Amino acid sequence: MKKQPLTSYFVILFVLCAAVIVGARMLGQQGAYLAQLYMLTPALAAMITRLFFYQPKFTDANLRFGKLGDYFKFWMISIGITALSYALFTLFGSITWDFTGQVFLNRLSEQFAAAGQDISASLPPGFTPMTMLWLFFVGGLTTFNILPGILMGFGEEFGHRGFMFPHLYKIKPWVGLLVGGLIWYAWHWPLALVIPQTAQYQLWQNILNFIVLGVGSVCTFVYLAYVYVKSKSIWVTSLAHIVLNNSAASFSYFVLIENQFLANLGLALTMAIVVIILYLKKAPEVFREYFS
Repeated sequence: MKKQPLTSYFVILFVLCAAVIVGARMLGQQGAYLAQLYMLTPALAAMITRLFFYQPKFTDANLRFGKLGDYFKFWMISIGITALSYALFTLFGSITWDFTGQVFLNRLSEQFAAAGQDISASLPPGFTPMTMLWLFFVGGLTTFNILPGILMGFGEEFGHRGFMFPHLYKIKPWVGLLVGGLIWYAWHWPLALVIPQTAQYQLWQNILNFIVLGVGSVCTFVYLAYVYVKSKSIWVTSLAHIVLNNSAASFSYFVLIENQFLANLGLALTMAIVVIILYLKKAPEVFREYFS
């Protein structure tokens, strides 16, 4: 496998992912906590591949810190993307807004109850459920994105964008962006085996959701790949990724999902708009320059 680093990466990633999923299934209800370890498997696979099956090792891993301005720029862009998605959710009628914070409080109560704890008795002294709401809301937009957020983002980015994407792109640009996006989408599927799925759909709805989520994943992959080649830093890319996740969570504390399919459609449309804007801003030239 030393002559085929990309194959090595996929084999190692598959083994690591399978081990995590099997372990999570064996743990039963508590296995959902192992999902955090699953998110680190791409970075682990890339590290092992670079150490043993890739001659340049870490010389092209873009582990440089990068420009400080890029962190701020892509931080704001990612929050803007989330804001656009929630605007489309509202326009499509897929959500209703509830600024009482009851959605977050209900989630928090359920988490404590699942652990056999009472929310009022388990919170730190001086903390109320509403304090927790604003802490998580503001934190999701700011400090949570630094630590541990950027490390969680690194778990995916070092493998998927920092190793897999460049190797696929060198085959053909469309392979790097389209096939890479689909592989990234498929990599998320096993999580459904350990994270409870509450929504139930008919077959045609499942097919539509599958397609819509696939389009959204490919477009998101393109955005993060652009951040990677533009910043030339895996850390900037990790930040952009985790800001997308954390800001979406922050906004979700104030909404009720009325139609999950329309929400998925709104998210896919948001990311498609982002890709169109990148194209108009001559993103293809940025990719060509990076790989030249």
